[in-house]
Amino acid sequence: MKDRLQQFLTLEQLSPARLSEIIGIQRSGLSHILSGRNKPGFDFIQKLLLKFPSLNAEWLITGKGKMYKEQSSLKPEIKQEIVAAPQISDYTLFSPEVKKSEPPENLVKEISLTDDDKKRILKKMIFVYSDNTFSEYFPAKD
Repeated sequence: MKDRLQQFLTLEQLSPARLSEIIGIQRSGLSHILSGRNKPGFDFIQKLLLKFPSLNAEWLITGKGKMYKEQSSLKPEIKQEIVAAPQISDYTLFSPEVKKSEPPENLVKEISLTDDDKKRILKKMIFVYSDNTFSEYFPAKD
């Protein structure tokens, strides 16, 4: 199987390091498979086939068949069905006006600061976003 894997790497013009990065395994793990030290496990084969769906699993495991699946098996059948487009008049462009209510006055609460709190100055704020990026804000000094 290591020879077929090497053949796949050559044809796809991938280095072992790049392949390990693509499928999410350690470089040393792929190196051990390619050198023959370790045999590939189910997890490795599954990750490889998920990232390269055109790769024929039977060829990879047993050497039978072609390296790649036939194109017709890769493309899902598309049913062509004509559907009438909705009429614009069927939908309202604007939702009915929503009345805004006044905020209750009891939401504002006054906080008394101690002398120590008054001496402290905000130095930096860090905003962490849902995509795991962040930005820093440094307020201007008075």
